[in-house]
Amino acid sequence: MMIGFKKENNQVDKKIIDNIRGLSIDMIDNASSGHPGIALGAAPILTTLYANHLVVNPKDDKWINRDRFVMSAGHGSSLLYATLYMSGYNLTLDDLKDFRKIDSKTPGHPEIDVTPGVDVSTGPLGQGIATAVGIAIGEKHQEKYFGEDIINYYTYVLCGEGDLMEGVSYEVCSLAGKLGLNKLIVLMDSNGITLDGSLDNSFNENIKMRFESQGWNYINVADGEITNDIDAAIEKAKQSDKPTLIEIHTVIGKHSINQASSAVHGSPLSKEDITNVKEKLDLRDIAFQPNAEALESMQQSIKDRCDHLYENWQKRYNELDSNAKKELNQIINFRNPVKLKDIIYDSPVDMKEATRESSGKVLNAISDVYPFLIGGSADVSKSTNSKINSSSAFSNNYPLGRNIHFGIREHAMSSIANGIALTGLTPFASTFFSFSDYAKPAIRMSALMDLPVIYVFTHDSITVGEDGPTHQPVEQLIALRSIPNLDVYRPADSNEVIGSYKAIFENRKPAALVLGRNKVEINEFTNINETMKGAYILEKERKKLDAIIITTGEELTLTSKVKKELESKGYDIRIVSMPSIEVFERQDEKYKKEILPENTKTFVIEASSSYSWYKYVKDDNYLFNINSFGYSGKKDDILNKFNFTEKDIIKKIEELLS
Repeated sequence: MMIGFKKENNQVDKKIIDNIRGLSIDMIDNASSGHPGIALGAAPILTTLYANHLVVNPKDDKWINRDRFVMSAGHGSSLLYATLYMSGYNLTLDDLKDFRKIDSKTPGHPEIDVTPGVDVSTGPLGQGIATAVGIAIGEKHQEKYFGEDIINYYTYVLCGEGDLMEGVSYEVCSLAGKLGLNKLIVLMDSNGITLDGSLDNSFNENIKMRFESQGWNYINVADGEITNDIDAAIEKAKQSDKPTLIEIHTVIGKHSINQASSAVHGSPLSKEDITNVKEKLDLRDIAFQPNAEALESMQQSIKDRCDHLYENWQKRYNELDSNAKKELNQIINFRNPVKLKDIIYDSPVDMKEATRESSGKVLNAISDVYPFLIGGSADVSKSTNSKINSSSAFSNNYPLGRNIHFGIREHAMSSIANGIALTGLTPFASTFFSFSDYAKPAIRMSALMDLPVIYVFTHDSITVGEDGPTHQPVEQLIALRSIPNLDVYRPADSNEVIGSYKAIFENRKPAALVLGRNKVEINEFTNINETMKGAYILEKERKKLDAIIITTGEELTLTSKVKKELESKGYDIRIVSMPSIEVFERQDEKYKKEILPENTKTFVIEASSSYSWYKYVKDDNYLFNINSFGYSGKKDDILNKFNFTEKDIIKKIEELLS
């Protein structure tokens, strides 16, 4: 049995580290692309973590109770892949040789569901550590829900100074300290270099003071080559009642000719330098030839620590009662469709309700039947109606709470939601729609990772009125609609809100619900089930179809008035409600042509950017949209200012139909 990183075994330990270093620079050289600096400098950190601490089963890399590792410094992917290979994950030397090649298992930055052992897609600095905070929240919640015999794992992060300079890291680390996420351990590769040169050019913070002021435990490791010190620091961090940052001082590009300089950050080593490095490390100067003893030693270390833990967990899992096992399997298979059969919704007496209010009712109805819904808002839950009324707030003292007080931290909230989704829970994150811009980097990662995160955005148009253009969304709808793999819903009333939620839970894709502040009439023709198709005929023409008007959201009320007036003038109009362009476009061609027959004049009424709609219309004249910033004033005054009124729209449509 391998003892681990102890002085008497130092020669074997050094072989493991140096073989990982050798494989990493071989991958970069073979790809003619990559980041050798972190691979050479941080190899002792990652090797210590995997060999001595990380509880995993490389043969079952999706095991729900494994420790999570987040390579926040995602440019160090070659280091991660080499470590995973040496640890016994389902990677071959051929996979390492395919580093950064199309359709390979070893892409340029880590991606989940592509590389065995990768828990989070990373690359944009700051996103990894931010997502890890969400994983730690999900773990703490599930540990209390299922019991620590079933869920009990640590979340580890490797980050660099670049991660900590990105603003999102301030947001998430502040919240992590407030919540006391003690099973979150961040290993900081502190090498004093950025791509443009010395760290002193742009960053001189006292990391210790920063993190301690945020409620973290701080540990310093003076020399990142001394694996015993790294080992002891991680062990100490595991005993803390706070999240821990371990600052580990390393030399970027260790052993390279250009070590300790930015020259080794993001450019492959020369052939001569590779020979130089391998000579210093006592490695054969032959690419992709890891030492068999080091390979066996690394894998045996993990097996000796983890195999019995995995086997004992499997026994406990098999002993669960049927209900607990069913619920845990929901978590494990979190991308499986969730059928919401009966959603209890009480209509208002006057049949008028803002869609944000409808959403709050529906969200609470779902929470009553689906226990794995958890989330919150960026300090605007009363305005966005995004709170589970039957639950308390999540906290260190009450981890079963399903409401998270994210504070005024939109970027952090959204990144954290990604991490929560990765644990198998279904998160919702909410703020005003104009502030979706603050959340955009994380929304993009939701879509990239295909995570069932629900973004609830309210105050969805210029009709929010007096708050003015800073709070009036215009370009946000097209911005979200342009993100691949994100379903955007803008329901017109409570029926479409219910249909949107049902579609979101069945499709299990990242989704944004865009909701209004103003009360709207609950339309007698809106249809819950038809909403789930993305678009449907809301009001059919009577005899001969003269034109189609597509609409979304609160503009449905205006569109219905336009149709009624045009019919009084002898025109036969069809209204198509299209709450989700993305869902509609996934329907079969037959259905799409039934809804929008070819060679029919088609108009669009939506108070947002016109860029969403060119596919459906002949030219700009058929679009009634808002393409400039709004004004502070009464809703009707603003609409008049933009000629976005029943009278103006009818006049223009008549001209085009005559």
